[in-house]
This record gives sequence, C-alpha cells and structure tokens, in this order.
Amino acid sequence: MHVDDFIEELWMYAHSFPMREHPWFRGIAEHWWTREQIIAGEVQHYLRVRENPVYFGYIAAHAAEERLPGLTEAVLEDYMEELSGDRSHVDIMFQFLEEGGVAREDADNAQPTPGTLAAIEMILGHCQRRSALEGVAMLAFVESQHGGPDGAAASAYPALVGHYGFSEWAAETYRIHAEQDVGHGQSQIDVIRRYATTDEMQGKIRRAVRLGLTAWNLEYDGHVQAMTGLRDHWDGGHPLVHTNPPMRVPQLG
Repeated sequence: MHVDDFIEELWMYAHSFPMREHPWFRGIAEHWWTREQIIAGEVQHYLRVRENPVYFGYIAAHAAEERLPGLTEAVLEDYMEELSGDRSHVDIMFQFLEEGGVAREDADNAQPTPGTLAAIEMILGHCQRRSALEGVAMLAFVESQHGGPDGAAASAYPALVGHYGFSEWAAETYRIHAEQDVGHGQSQIDVIRRYATTDEMQGKIRRAVRLGLTAWNLEYDGHVQAMTGLRDHWDGGHPLVHTNPPMRVPQLG
C-alpha cells in the first residue's frame, strides 16, 4: 500500500475512537461529573502516568539499538520532556491530586480499576517486546488526538479551571498536553511515513496503532470506572445515555 494511503487508513482507525467524545473528556467539558468524581478519575490517571518513564525507557533503548535516522530524535523529544527539568511529568500530574487533597502515598497505593490496569499492562508489554518504531506508532495517533486547540486535553481544560474551580497549577498537565502533544504526534507520524514502506512493516504498525488506541481508550474507561463504580467499556460508537439525575452517569457500552 502506498504510504499516504496507509497513513489515511491509520487515521480512520483513530477516528473510530474519537477521544474528545469519550465520557471522561466529554463529561468534563459538559459538566456531567462532580469535582470529587474527577479527583477519583485523576488518581487512575496518575497510576498510568507513573509508568511513563518505564515505557519511554523501553522505546528509547530499542531506538538506540535500531539506529534509524530520525527515530531516535522523535523518541528522545518525548523522553526528555517526560524526565528533564525540575519537575517530571509525574510531578506535574500529581499537582492535580495535591490540590484535591490526595496524599502521594495514598495515590501510589490506590487500587487500579480494570481499565487502568489493562491499559498499563498493554502499554508496557508492547513497548518492552516490540521495536521502537512500533512503540512510536502506538503513541502517535493517541497524542495527535490529545493535543492541539481542538484536541481532547484542550476540550477539558477550560471546564476544569472555570466550571470546576481547579487552579491553573492543578490542571497544568492538561494545558501542557494541549500545547505539546499535537506536535509530538505529528513528528511520530512523520517517522511512520518514512519507514512504513513495506507490507510487513505496515502490518506491524497497523497492529501497534490499534493497540495504542485500545489501550488509551481503556485508560479513560478506568477513570470513569473509578468515578461510577461501574465496570463498563465505551466502544466509541454508542450514544451516551444518562440516568439518575443529578449524577448523570453515562452507560458506557
């Protein structure tokens, strides 16, 4: 398949799970949830973000071995933003919980919901056992949907600061994702375009992209599971149905 057609196919997969429409993001933007529910969801977010240095480390190690021009640079851009500076991304993520009154020890010892646990295991296992390019592909279309002025993070940020009254300091992780992830996603897609030129490689990349979209969808399911106590899964296609006002809990599947 011509690489342009292949990238279009990958976008088709991404659009089948429109991140902004997931009940986690849409519920924040449209004020379905309470402040307390959002903090409970953010604990699950923290548990996944805490693993970022691990899976980025796997991708960086594979990139150093594979030595594909442009790939190492794309990987290190994410890796350095994750770990460099006075505050890691985990530290910035924890600011939300700190303002919400959650102690670091309590967050570290929190029980992951089924969605959170599934997402973590899928991401770590994939990055440990697959090539750096497959690791990058797992992230590319997720980050592209997360970032930018029309992305999922930007859709949630105004409501978190405005409607829910979280400080800009607490919600900083959403501002950073809105600003940075679209650029990361595009640089990663550019690398895929450069190297996904054979049927064999396109097959690997296709599977990686699907895995990434599924894993992050499960993560956001995990946020909602923590807020509602339900073990439901949003499949990207069903309309949201609300019950029992004012709780307005969506039925996810």
